[in-house]
Amino acid sequence: MAEAILCGVAQTIIENLGSAAFENFGPLWNVKDDIESIKNTVSRIQAVLLDAMEQPNRNHQASDWLEKLKDAFYDADDLLGEYKFHVELALQQKETSGNTAEKVRNFFRSIPLVFRNRKMSLRIIELRQNLIAMAQDRNNFHFNEGHVKPQVSLNRETIPWLPNKEVIGRDDDKNAIIKLLLEPNNDENVSTTAIVGIGGLGKTTLAQNVYNHEKVNTHFELKIWVCVSNVFEVTTIAKKLINGIDKDDSMELMRKKRRKFNPEVLMGQVHDMDPLRELVNKIYQKKFLLVLDDIWNENNKNWNDFKSLLIGGAKGSKILITTRVLLVAKITRPVSIYDLKGLSKDHSWFLFEKIAFRNRQETNDANLIEIGREIVDKCQGVPLAIESIGNALYFEKKDGWLKMKDKVQENVIEQGGGNTLSILKLSYDHLPSYIKGCFAFYSLFPKSYKIDRMTLIQLWMAHGLIQLPNNIEQVEDVADECIKNLLCRLDYLDEKTNHVSFSSGSSFTKTLSLVKASIKVRTILFTHSRDAFDAMDESTLSTLIESFLGLRALDLHKLNIKIIPNSLGKLIHLRYLDVSCNPIETLPDSITTLLNLQTLKLQYCQNLEQLPRDVTKLVSLRHLDNRGCLKLRLPQGIQKMTGLQSLPLFIVWNNGGLGELNGLNNLRGTLEIKISEQLEDANSDCEVKNLREKQHLEELKLTWAHQEGHDEMLLDSLQPHPNLKILEVCGYTGVTFSSWLPSIENLVNITLRRCDRCNHLPPLSKLPFLERLWLDGMKDLECISDRDISEEVSTLSFFPSLKSLAIGECPNLKGWWRSPSMTDHQQHQHNRSLPSFPCLSSISIMIVLI
Repeated sequence: MAEAILCGVAQTIIENLGSAAFENFGPLWNVKDDIESIKNTVSRIQAVLLDAMEQPNRNHQASDWLEKLKDAFYDADDLLGEYKFHVELALQQKETSGNTAEKVRNFFRSIPLVFRNRKMSLRIIELRQNLIAMAQDRNNFHFNEGHVKPQVSLNRETIPWLPNKEVIGRDDDKNAIIKLLLEPNNDENVSTTAIVGIGGLGKTTLAQNVYNHEKVNTHFELKIWVCVSNVFEVTTIAKKLINGIDKDDSMELMRKKRRKFNPEVLMGQVHDMDPLRELVNKIYQKKFLLVLDDIWNENNKNWNDFKSLLIGGAKGSKILITTRVLLVAKITRPVSIYDLKGLSKDHSWFLFEKIAFRNRQETNDANLIEIGREIVDKCQGVPLAIESIGNALYFEKKDGWLKMKDKVQENVIEQGGGNTLSILKLSYDHLPSYIKGCFAFYSLFPKSYKIDRMTLIQLWMAHGLIQLPNNIEQVEDVADECIKNLLCRLDYLDEKTNHVSFSSGSSFTKTLSLVKASIKVRTILFTHSRDAFDAMDESTLSTLIESFLGLRALDLHKLNIKIIPNSLGKLIHLRYLDVSCNPIETLPDSITTLLNLQTLKLQYCQNLEQLPRDVTKLVSLRHLDNRGCLKLRLPQGIQKMTGLQSLPLFIVWNNGGLGELNGLNNLRGTLEIKISEQLEDANSDCEVKNLREKQHLEELKLTWAHQEGHDEMLLDSLQPHPNLKILEVCGYTGVTFSSWLPSIENLVNITLRRCDRCNHLPPLSKLPFLERLWLDGMKDLECISDRDISEEVSTLSFFPSLKSLAIGECPNLKGWWRSPSMTDHQQHQHNRSLPSFPCLSSISIMIVLI
């Protein structure tokens, strides 16, 4: 996994070398050619790393080379990142004041001496030489520069016959699968059923059980079993199928019944491929069961080409596949997907007891049984893990069982036995290379820890682990695709450790001496419970900062920190900083020099009143998470931070400031605009026209914290983009609601709370996707729609998607429509055509008796 992270570091190095800082100033030190050489060398090594990731079994020399390469890459990243930082900081300061000559003099003065003399050239040249030497050394280890992914083989070949052993706890699963296979097909001659589950659950054993069942034997004319594993090549599988058919005892009888047909009709463009033509011929008009065990294919075309060979089978033919990956199952377009779970606790214990004790006298040892049950609980119902551990404990005495319990505490799979790790590691080996680096970050979090999705994405971004395939996609979108399959746990810490996590501030203090030895630490996370406050004093925090100047990610949430030292500015490589839920009142001015900072999390820093004035200089900042910072005043000029992707809370104080939102058109997710006080007339007329250009926003909350004045004009100016899905308005003091509401056609959820003076709403009945409407505390509301009933009763679409309607504390509500009056003839005419809610499943109306 280390190689995958190194690929991210390599990409960061390449991007730094291609930046304006090196393009413009490299020639000043006569290192332009050296920089280009470094870029090319790192690019070649990056390709080598992709190959190294696919070679799980390496000798000690190769592992040593990769370890040295890691040190070289981290040193290069630190050096180049530090240089780029100082150049960009100097360029920023150059823009302040003075004539051109003075600006140039100030620029060179502001760059540290180490970057203004011959030493910089020598360091660049030395770096180039070291990397070239590393690139040459890789020739000794047969690593390639290509991106061709070699196939991983574990020499695993499954057979259709059950081994001579009892299968425990799978009777219900077996009967369910058999029932699916015996059901008639609807339209197709051949249909697919998929068994999906993690490695070691017993998918193959279950399929063997089904394959050999008497009902299955009598139902199908022909049965074939193929272990596909990691190679899905149509011709290869066809040959395996042919061999399987030829070995079937009943094939002679089947050949006599073979009917004449033209295989060219079914073969299409593959008619010249003998194995494929032969396969079509052999299964033609036969009712067959084909088991494809252990499939990893994620290519639609491969599957469609293979399936086209089988359509000549008789109606009722079935394909049963087993796979660990849901996507693989979906590609086969199965009529049903059977999600295989772990064994129950009782079945797990029965299996373990049968293997580990084997009816010996130890079954009467209460202490041994207690230890065994703790071990089994950690196996989470995975039969392969239970069997492997049970076999390992068969010859052990009590202390051996205790040691095993300690080992499985952190990672049961690694301690279960040789075959267990090899088989389950295949899931990792099949991950795309760019995901493998992301996988490693799960190891920083304790078992059962609830990991915030966006936090993980921001950490990946901080280490350059996400590369964009093109300039259109957002890095957050690409990262989101990686979060689907991964979980692991990291144990130990040594001088070569780069990423560490601590369960508490006290645990960090206790191990500070050990951690200080690891000068290359790039990530420090505190993963204590979100409900439990720990503490870190200012002295310890200062020591942490001074000790780890290479940090890319630092998480200090809920450590009861009151003062953040100004030395924070020394963390020039920092990209991710979380100081949430701390009683801090200010942030140090030095934070504005962290030009690489991408994520700043300030959640629920309830004493924080302002940010440093120059925070807008944080040109790389994408996420400013200020949720729950109810006293915080954002500085003027925030609209210049056009790269911001998230800003959950925007408080408008009595001096206005709504115009600051106009430049932030890349905001996504949730935005709450909180009007803290009644705005003056000059400010209340401010139009936030760009709010309707924020097409990535999904949720908008508009909150008034005062109960005076009329804010119709202000609300009118806050019209969002039609892509908005959730709208909540709270405390609005206007009498009428803005007419733009029905035009936000993608709304799914509308909540209007404590809008006391509003007496009617614009028509909402034609919003096509609206599923939830909640009206609460609308004291003056007299009607829900300002239309006449006759205008809506004939509509073809009346709340077509509404599932939930809640109305509470609306004491003056008289009816749905503004004018419900009709003549007797009209009422009779419309009785049968009154609009209805076709999808409504929940309705709540709360009446308050005064």
